[in-house]
Amino acid sequence: MSRRLYGWLTAVMASVPLSLGYLLADALTEVHYRLFPARRHAALANLAVILPRASRRERVAIARDMMRSHNRMMFEFFRLPHLGRSELLEAVDVAGREHLEQAVARRRGVIITCTHVGNWELAAVVLAQWGYVLHAVAGVQLARWLTPAVRETKSELAIHTVAPEDGFRKLLRALEHNDLVALMVDGDQFSHGTRLDLFGRETSFPAGPAVLAQRTGALILCGYCERVRPGRFRIVIEPPLDPAAFPDSTSLIAAVARTSERHIREHLGQWCIFRPLWEVLPDRAAEPAAAERSVEA
Repeated sequence: MSRRLYGWLTAVMASVPLSLGYLLADALTEVHYRLFPARRHAALANLAVILPRASRRERVAIARDMMRSHNRMMFEFFRLPHLGRSELLEAVDVAGREHLEQAVARRRGVIITCTHVGNWELAAVVLAQWGYVLHAVAGVQLARWLTPAVRETKSELAIHTVAPEDGFRKLLRALEHNDLVALMVDGDQFSHGTRLDLFGRETSFPAGPAVLAQRTGALILCGYCERVRPGRFRIVIEPPLDPAAFPDSTSLIAAVARTSERHIREHLGQWCIFRPLWEVLPDRAAEPAAAERSVEA
């Protein structure tokens, strides 16, 4: 049933003229903003950290831009299964493709880190259309009951979805085969992170890219896919981060965080994150005491 409904949704969206689809997505921005208070509060809380000197009115305007971008991304996402290869590639400009080609030539696999800017799903399909085997880590997508249908559709687009609970084994195997591994890094949603400063405040940042790179020698490429205008996109692939150039995984993931921070800051209006990134972290001073009590017990 979920596969049938998802197929119906993609077919309907693909039949809607591009201009009308974007018009409807934009028109629903205020509905998104008003009817989803948890998303609204999370976006404003994140923006308060990133833009501490901005007024509330300025942050509210950006939060609306973020929701407008998310609405547009969802319209584009449902159209993806019905886009032809030539139509897709003609809609995208690319900067830094040579970095990807050089990294693949090393034959140690490639780790791609990305933020929720613009349309990250479209970027994954473009990489697959270039002929690369892509493994993307993703949890629940759209809704739990729709996740199998989404994953099945992605597999038809040559994207292999890896669940967080699968651990590193599948990712290590993919890198051994010189495949691409894509990891979203704006938000440690799987609770396996390294504490570091992001936008001047401590948070937990995903450590997976650095751990994988240190174990395999794979290069890390940070990138994003921005929407230049309705129906037009630009993929940017940064120069590689070589794990051999960093003394440990902590310094490597800090470099990934700095690059990701720049990507987010430069595209705040297209940043589609609606969960708070700066949760209250455990008191470090209390940790040794807790460990001591555990030993005594």
